[in-house]
Amino acid sequence: MMLVVFTAFLGYDLKTAVGTSTFIMTFTALIGFVAHSMINPAIVLERWNVLIICIVVATTASLISARFANRVDNKTVGLTTGVILTILGACMIYLNYFVDMQIPAVVSEILYTLGILIGFLIVAVALALLLFKMFHIGGEARRKILHTISFLIILVIMLTSKHWYIPAIICIIFTIVVYPILWFFEKNPLYQDLFQQRRQGEVKNSLILLFGNATLLITLFWGLLGSEITVIASILAWGLGDEAAALIGKSYGKHHIPIHDHKKTYEGSLAMCIVAFIAIIVTMYVGQISLLKSILIALVGSIGATIIEAISIKGYDTVTVPFVTAIIIFIMLL
Repeated sequence: MMLVVFTAFLGYDLKTAVGTSTFIMTFTALIGFVAHSMINPAIVLERWNVLIICIVVATTASLISARFANRVDNKTVGLTTGVILTILGACMIYLNYFVDMQIPAVVSEILYTLGILIGFLIVAVALALLLFKMFHIGGEARRKILHTISFLIILVIMLTSKHWYIPAIICIIFTIVVYPILWFFEKNPLYQDLFQQRRQGEVKNSLILLFGNATLLITLFWGLLGSEITVIASILAWGLGDEAAALIGKSYGKHHIPIHDHKKTYEGSLAMCIVAFIAIIVTMYVGQISLLKSILIALVGSIGATIIEAISIKGYDTVTVPFVTAIIIFIMLL
C-alpha cells in the first residue's frame, strides 16, 4: 500500500518508493517484535533458531536486493518487485485459506513441493551471490556453483515428493516459468556477469536439456520401472562428477584426451570417475543396498559415466551421462 501511495500519489520513482517503504517498515517491524516478545517471551527463548534464520535470510536478501536495484533500471525493479509480491501473496492465500479452498491432493502436493523449491532457491541463490562477492569467485568455479544449484533443484523436488509425477510436473513448470525470465534478462550485462556464458543462449539451452532429461528419467525409471534410487544416483554421479572433471581438468589437467577438440583431460576424467563412484556407492548404501553390490554398481556406473562424459560434445553430457548411467545402474539392480 505504501508503494501505491508513494508512486501514484506522491510521484516517487520506484527505487525511492521501495527504499522509503522499506525504511519505514524497519521501525514498524522492530516495534512489533519488541512488543510481541514482551507479551510472549517464548518467541525469543524457545524459538531462537527460527529467529536466527529470519535475521540471516533477511539481512542477506536485503544486501543482495539493494545491490541489484542500484544496478538496474526502474522497469526491471518494477518487474522483479511485482513478481516477488505476487508469489508472496499467492503463498499467503494458500497458507491461510488452504482448508477452505479444498484443494485436491495432487494440487496440494505440487504447491507444497513448489514452496519447498522456492525456499531452497532463495537460500541457495543468496548464499551463492554472497560467496561470489566475498571471495571474488568467477570463471569455472562460479559456473560450477550455479551448476550445483541446478541439479540440486531436481534432487530437492524428488526427495520432498511422495509420487513420481509430482517432480516430473514441477520440472516442466519450472522450465516454462524460468525460460522466459532468462530470455528477458539475457541481454542485460548483469546476466552475463552472473552466468559467464561460453556461448549465446547457453544457459537457456542447458535449462531445457537438464529439466527435460530429468522429466524423462523420473517418468521412465521412477514412474514406469519403480526405481527412484536409480534417478537420484545417476543425477548425483553426473552432477558432482562433471564438476570434479571441469575443476580438476582445468586446474591440473596436462594430458589431453584425443577426442573432439582435445579440451578434456585424463586428469579430469579420473576425478569424475572417483567422485561419481563415491556418489553412487553412498546413494546405494543409503538406499539399503548391500555393500558389495553397492561397490560393484558404483564401479561400473562411474566408469560408464566417465566414458560417456569424455565422448560427449557441446554440452550434451547433461543428457547422455545421467541417462546412460541410469540404464547401467538399473540393470545392475535387477
